[in-house]
Amino acid sequence: MPSAAMHRGAMTTTPERHPLSLSSCEDILAYVPHALGFYPQNSAVLMLIDEDHLEATLRVDLPEEDTSSERESWTAQVLRLLDRMPHIQGVVLVVYAPEDSLAEGRIPYSHMVAQLEQGLAGKKVLLRHSWCRQGRFVWNYATDDYAEPTPVRPLETNETHLSLVFAGSAPLDVPWDGSGIPEWPQAAEILKIVSSQQHNVINCLEAWLQTMDLAEAEARTWIHEEHEHTALLLGSLEVKIVRDLLPYLAGQGLDAALDVLFGVMRGDREAAASPLTNYLLGRGWHAPDWQRIDRLWSVARDLLGVAEGNARQALLCILAWIEWARGRGTMALCLLGRAVEENPNYELARLLQKLMSHGIMPEWATDQMRAWRANFS
Repeated sequence: MPSAAMHRGAMTTTPERHPLSLSSCEDILAYVPHALGFYPQNSAVLMLIDEDHLEATLRVDLPEEDTSSERESWTAQVLRLLDRMPHIQGVVLVVYAPEDSLAEGRIPYSHMVAQLEQGLAGKKVLLRHSWCRQGRFVWNYATDDYAEPTPVRPLETNETHLSLVFAGSAPLDVPWDGSGIPEWPQAAEILKIVSSQQHNVINCLEAWLQTMDLAEAEARTWIHEEHEHTALLLGSLEVKIVRDLLPYLAGQGLDAALDVLFGVMRGDREAAASPLTNYLLGRGWHAPDWQRIDRLWSVARDLLGVAEGNARQALLCILAWIEWARGRGTMALCLLGRAVEENPNYELARLLQKLMSHGIMPEWATDQMRAWRANFS
């Protein structure tokens, strides 16, 4: 991040259409962690509305200091992010304030919210509702600046929260960074096979595609039982062209991946790699095959229990790219932070970290027809 004036921002596409009252503070507070995948802290969360439909959720770090210059910089960044969704007509805002941010009895960050509301109005976007949550209390910014907060009722009694939990959603306390995956009992045996393998690029891509075309449970069984196959997947991650093609293979299919590969092999590197580059940067008209992307995420996560060295860094980068492609920039940056911490010299992790820390989003993440939507059905 180039300066203190930059505040990390990340877009999250909204889960599969779920009935939600956009005027109920309790419902909004219950819903936000499910939309983000984790419970936010020191953040502003903006729910972006087109007519009466929730289209996406934007999470932005709060300014380190609630000063005039910081507020101006922060508001400008939020408005730039919203420029990517010109059809948005309204915003619902929740500020998750740190415990020590109460200033002279005012609602925390009230000046910042007022400045944001003015900026939104200049773009003909209505700030419909705005609340501040701090610990167990919540304020409504629409009331007097010195109004008393009200206690937040426990999530366990909220219907929106319960319905999403029953549908399979489980927000994390903090964004997952790739840690905590148990080591496979057969890890040593599989890694021994990896060290003795030769890697044909086409065979590697076909092996990954076969794995991603299976249902999640079937793929998990296969990679845990077929050690030769799993070793091939792991070893292929050491081959840069395979590693870089995997998200493209998952999103666009084998024919598209082979077109890039053969073009590069013929020496026409720049032209051949252009579709891959645009895809990895989230540019263009296409939409990824989200079902296969989700399966790649599941397999890559599972393989963290056996991968070592560069293969592990590659998996963390692939998982981060998928989270970014889904619109979950915060989750992506946590995974990349782990990758860089484990190996500061792993070039791809640093490159992706630099790209994503500027709040850049894939074009499909702001297109309701192409964006990923978590399926809580």
